[in-house]
Amino acid sequence: MPKNTKNVLVSLAAAVALTGLAACGGSDSSGDDAAQTQTSDAAAETSAGPGAPGAAAAPEPDLAGVPEVVADVNGEEIPREDFVNAYEGQFQQMAAQSQATGQEVDQDQLKQQTVDNMVGNVLLIQAADKAKIDPSTKEVDATLEELAAGNGVATVEEFLTVLEEQGFTEEEARAAVSDQLKVDQFITQEAAIKEPTEQELRELYDSLAQQQAGGGAESGAESGGGSGLPAFEEVKPQLTQQLTQQQESEAIDAILEKLRADADITVNL
Repeated sequence: MPKNTKNVLVSLAAAVALTGLAACGGSDSSGDDAAQTQTSDAAAETSAGPGAPGAAAAPEPDLAGVPEVVADVNGEEIPREDFVNAYEGQFQQMAAQSQATGQEVDQDQLKQQTVDNMVGNVLLIQAADKAKIDPSTKEVDATLEELAAGNGVATVEEFLTVLEEQGFTEEEARAAVSDQLKVDQFITQEAAIKEPTEQELRELYDSLAQQQAGGGAESGAESGGGSGLPAFEEVKPQLTQQLTQQQESEAIDAILEKLRADADITVNL
């Protein structure tokens, strides 16, 4: 595998930020890491004010003691470089939040979450490979076109050029997209995702309406019951998406639980 798939895909999805960074000179790290650094800097200036004491004293990721091989998953190694790329992106995001809230980042916990996510990612790709799921070049091209168009980049070629300026080769980008398609198709194949029923949608709507209203009286399903929510029919597509994503998340958790139980995993952190 090239760079960590999830990390590369996050960078692909952040194409707008990448484009802006490229125009400003960018950095040598991944687009996600650079974009998150800008977020962290902005949070520091907001909380302390430009030039204020401590405004530039952003927390730093602690990478001391991270081994050359962070984990081994069924004989496939997760190298330090991949872990560092993924961890730094996550750390920048958490650091920005910590500067806004004043709560220190728990780096030990974040490292564990990062390696757990990476192990899960490898397990899913391995399972998809075992199931002989192999997205076509046409499917990869179509996904790259969607990513480019969705992020305001005119062509796939321009999109790949922006990624290359941020340190990702075309081969890495295509491999990451292929792996994600592979995992998506595997999950679709393994998980029985059902269309949410009308009752489930209305129950979710009423629950959200009550939360908006501060847990007061029962809401009216058609008007939002004074909660400020739009009418049920207006938000029905979003409610459907939320419940579907919830099913998918639960299905992935169940799949990963089984894959982990049958896997030979060594984590060296």
